[in-house]
Amino acid sequence: MQLTLPVILVLGLLAGITPLAIDAYLPSFPSVAQDLNQDISHIQLTLSIYLIVFAVFQMFYGPLSDAIGRRKVVVTGLGIYIVGSLMCAAAPSFEWLLGGRVVQAIGGAAVAVTIPALVKDNLNTNQFAKAMSMIMLVMALAPLVAPILGGTILVVFNWHAIFIFLALLAALSIFLFLRTIPETLAKEKRTPLSFGSAIRNYISLARNPIIIGYIMAGSLHFGGLMCFVTGASFVYIKVYGISEGLFGFLFGANVLSMMAATTINGRFVEKLGIDTLVRYAMLVLLIDAICLIIMCFMERPPLALIMLFMMLFTGPIGILGSGFMGGAMRRAGSLNGSVAALAGTLRFSMGAFTGVVLSVLHNGTFVPMLGIMAVCGLGTYAIYRAVQKMELQNPITEAN
Repeated sequence: MQLTLPVILVLGLLAGITPLAIDAYLPSFPSVAQDLNQDISHIQLTLSIYLIVFAVFQMFYGPLSDAIGRRKVVVTGLGIYIVGSLMCAAAPSFEWLLGGRVVQAIGGAAVAVTIPALVKDNLNTNQFAKAMSMIMLVMALAPLVAPILGGTILVVFNWHAIFIFLALLAALSIFLFLRTIPETLAKEKRTPLSFGSAIRNYISLARNPIIIGYIMAGSLHFGGLMCFVTGASFVYIKVYGISEGLFGFLFGANVLSMMAATTINGRFVEKLGIDTLVRYAMLVLLIDAICLIIMCFMERPPLALIMLFMMLFTGPIGILGSGFMGGAMRRAGSLNGSVAALAGTLRFSMGAFTGVVLSVLHNGTFVPMLGIMAVCGLGTYAIYRAVQKMELQNPITEAN
């Protein structure tokens, strides 16, 4: 598979399906609650259900894509996603909407878990990191655009139209995917599918300390990122008195920092190597975590300072995400799909866990959010350092 611009754009579109499904209908929560005669907290539950189902089903699709190939899983997943989106669009009740979100998440999980495996199949770690950085650069636009797009559709039409748009986008993705992306997993490299073999593969991966170390490091950093996503509106709006309209622009600054880091990754990864870039990014994360701890003891740090260190925490996700995933996959043999599934499940589970911890520790200040992010940052650094020592003791040379 040649990494041409059309290929990158199509893969970026596929990778953006999930952020769009999560963020595009956020502005419609009040309208949905009113139409379905529900409390808004019940409508918020549809988001939590989506994330839980999305995380769990990745464990199923990873081995499936290793057994039957990537294209079949992606197309099937998009088909299920379309059905779920149309169910949501036609939902006459809360229960119907909730069921539609479950179906939508089942389909979205297939796409999310297959993309990293599909990209890694014929590339070495540096090439994979470069490709994923470009894909993530396209993907990073989704969380920034989705609420604006969803709000516009809501104003012009209604909340039902948001899900119709998601269904049409998925249908377009199937057409472009089939025309652009070939099958990347050769038949001779596929692993037989069985429940027992899938469990054994996951156990084998979990027993490899380097693979599980990379996955846990990435999950902890993602958990810190999701803690920020969960708590940012409270800290910015309630603690610092920022208007809801301005909040979107301040939040968008973090997306811009992510885009900047992924651009740097794409430009320098083949020259310097992903391991070098990850080392630099981890140094930034370590300094950032220390500064977050210091700010926890300040009475009221300037908002600009909090914004700066939020950007430094979220920005490296493009470098660290592709670097950690590439590090795990280069030791996984033909089990790239299973690695992506295991990583995706643990990553989203950690994101949900930090959100719960944030709500438990809520005390009306900025301290819980900054403290949890600092712990996640320090934990990521500690695991990374341990993995690097193991890498030196057990070096590996890639054939690709």
